[in-house]
Amino acid sequence: MKSLTDGRSTRWQEHRDSRRRELLRAVRHVVDEHGDDLSMEQISEHSGTTKAVLYRYFTDRAGLQEAMGGWAMQVIATSLDEASADRVPSGSGEGQRVDRQETLEAMIRAFVDLAAGAPNVYRFCDQAVGRFDPGEQGGFFREVAELLAERLDLDVTDGRFDGDDGKLWAAGAIGFVRAATETWLKSPGSPDTFAASVSTWLWASLPPEAHGGPPRS
Repeated sequence: MKSLTDGRSTRWQEHRDSRRRELLRAVRHVVDEHGDDLSMEQISEHSGTTKAVLYRYFTDRAGLQEAMGGWAMQVIATSLDEASADRVPSGSGEGQRVDRQETLEAMIRAFVDLAAGAPNVYRFCDQAVGRFDPGEQGGFFREVAELLAERLDLDVTDGRFDGDDGKLWAAGAIGFVRAATETWLKSPGSPDTFAASVSTWLWASLPPEAHGGPPRS
């Protein structure tokens, strides 16, 4: 049976988590409206929250950006799950998978939709947590690359495409998407057309064994 102290601790943690989500939502609206280069003081002013409260929940600006990156990852993963659920997996029986090319396009589309829908928020995520240092944990773009490798089954060695090569390709692919998206945002056209083009280019860059065909001789 839980003690009274445990119950209070649980309720307090739930309150902190709820408050943190509220603050993050408010900051997203502020960044979306006023730009991605705001200082903590400006964010505090526009959101009607004291700097002390922001620092208490996020430590510093980099911590706030990391939290925003976590939210963005959740949006991308949810969009990808929804897109995958709408497709009929190829093959039959145990281990059947959604077509990898469609998965790649869904992933790029979710990424592009985030950038097109809230470019300031996207850039805010990019500023401090977009590195691929192997010693780092987390980071918005690192996590996107890991999710891409996982969803395309490139993070394991199965005779089709070496796991290490798959991770390298995913990191390079996200670097490409990142640069292409930043250029596209300067004069954006149709997000669907852009996402389809990028996914086509990336799919063509994978070796045949990653497509399910025989390896190159």
